[in-house]
Parts: sequence; structure tokens; C-alpha cells
Amino acid sequence: MEHNFLNLNEGSFPVKIKKRLKSLNNLDQLGEIKEDIKVSLEIERLSKEVFLANGFISVSFESECLRCFKHTDTDLNIDIKVGIKDNRYENLDKKGPLEVHYQDLDNFDIDVLIAEEIHLNFPSTVNCCGPDNNDDLNNEDLEKIQPFKKIRDLIK
Repeated sequence: MEHNFLNLNEGSFPVKIKKRLKSLNNLDQLGEIKEDIKVSLEIERLSKEVFLANGFISVSFESECLRCFKHTDTDLNIDIKVGIKDNRYENLDKKGPLEVHYQDLDNFDIDVLIAEEIHLNFPSTVNCCGPDNNDDLNNEDLEKIQPFKKIRDLIK
């Protein structure tokens, strides 16, 4: 996989990034990417050590429903407004108004920022059916998706 490195300590700003990616490292566990990942970002310099990434990321995954195990689509349309700082400030910074992404600014990998934003915005559970929509499931399947049912019954 080709990496896209930028040196944010040099160059003119804003840096405009518009691209389509077939895949990214570390996204396999989220599901299969259905179409290209669409990225449109603009990085501007706010001060000597703070940058701002504005834009959007659009991606569609085919993931497995955690209730019925059927394949379902998970579409993400992410608006990004994130600060960027050199990783030497990571342990020194206090919580500020922006979410901050830390990375080496001399070798800034835009793909790492994109993958991190996708992970942060991916839902923690993927469900295509509601809790009352178990018509297609038999009792054995229901027990598989409710592993703590016996404990809950004992507590009652």
C-alpha cells in the first residue's frame, strides 16, 4: 500500500487533498469496503505548532449485524474538523476546544488521519434489525445472541 506523506513544517498553506482510496490499513475488522473511500480535506496552519484539518470522508462498509448475523451496509459520511499537532506535544497538552490528532509533522501520513477518523466514527454496534424484529430467528438463534440471558433471569 502506498503511503502519502506530507511535511507540514514546510510548504504553503492551505494544503488541499482530494482523493479516492480503494482500501486503508487497519480497516479490515470493520467490514468490507463496498466502494472507494472518498476524501476531501483542507489543512491550514493556525499557528507554528497547530494545524486544522477541515473536510469530509465518505465510506460504505458491508458489516455483519450483531443480532442476526446478516450482512448489512454501514454508511459513514464524516465531517472533519480536527486539530493536528506534532506528537511531542501529546503528553503535554490539556483538553482544548478541538479534537487533536498527534503525528510527526515532518512525515505526516494523511492515511493514518483518515483511518483514525473512520475508526472514531464507526458505530460500536452494527444492527440491521431492532430488538423486537427477530421473526426470522428460531429459539436456538435467539439464545446465541443473548449469552447473558440466564444470568439476567437469575437476578430477576
